[in-house]
Amino acid sequence: MIYFMLFLLITGGCIILALRKKRAFFLTIPFLSLFIYFIVQIAIVPVPFFETVKFIFSLK
Repeated sequence: MIYFMLFLLITGGCIILALRKKRAFFLTIPFLSLFIYFIVQIAIVPVPFFETVKFIFSLK
């Protein structure tokens, strides 16, 4: 739940910054933070990184 609230704060802050500064760059920050979060969560798994990624993408 704490990660969800953190992502909401990051997203809200970036939207406000993007509207105030009129720069679209700030809208990419929430996507980057989610991508980094997923990479960290995959790296936590005690199996080698690429095997974990192959397993995740082989699920149907």
